[in-house]
Amino acid sequence: MTLQLRKTLPLLLGALLLVAIAPACSTEEVESTTSSTPSTTASTTPSTTFGPSAETVNVEMPSVAKTLYKVGKDGTVTYGANQLVGSATVLGQPATVEILGSVNYINGSGPFTGFLTVTWADASSIGFSILGTATQGTDGSSKIVSSMDYIGGSGTYVDTQVQGKFTATRSAEVGTPIMTELTLEVLQ
Repeated sequence: MTLQLRKTLPLLLGALLLVAIAPACSTEEVESTTSSTPSTTASTTPSTTFGPSAETVNVEMPSVAKTLYKVGKDGTVTYGANQLVGSATVLGQPATVEILGSVNYINGSGPFTGFLTVTWADASSIGFSILGTATQGTDGSSKIVSSMDYIGGSGTYVDTQVQGKFTATRSAEVGTPIMTELTLEVLQ
């Protein structure tokens, strides 16, 4: 196997994993880059402006499935897939919040991409693509900031537009639970 193929194969497998499990899952934290240095293209401060109907909820989201690898000198690079799921009252109803993602961090920090989905008991759902940055502190904790682009909804939310903002913290390495602050506003 050539060196280039060995470098890109994990990223390709991660992308295929996301495509394969996305229909069965609603959301996840996804973090991916093809370079060996963190990208600066990810948004570090979402700039969405919310109106008076916006709601903010806090959701603890443990990792329910993960395939993470450590490579590089002293295991400084972490890459792979991670699925985080939590429950909260979202837009007035009990819901499941899920992040589906793929990571490629250097020393615990870097850009991420993925999908965040909220699903209610009546099977209504809303989905977002997420793009952001995780920054690990010297104590091992991380701050996670992400922009959210609305993909669409089903059931009650089939003909709506929803905007959102997602930030989170993690007290330890990638793969451990995150405390998420999720702000959503139904626009129509």
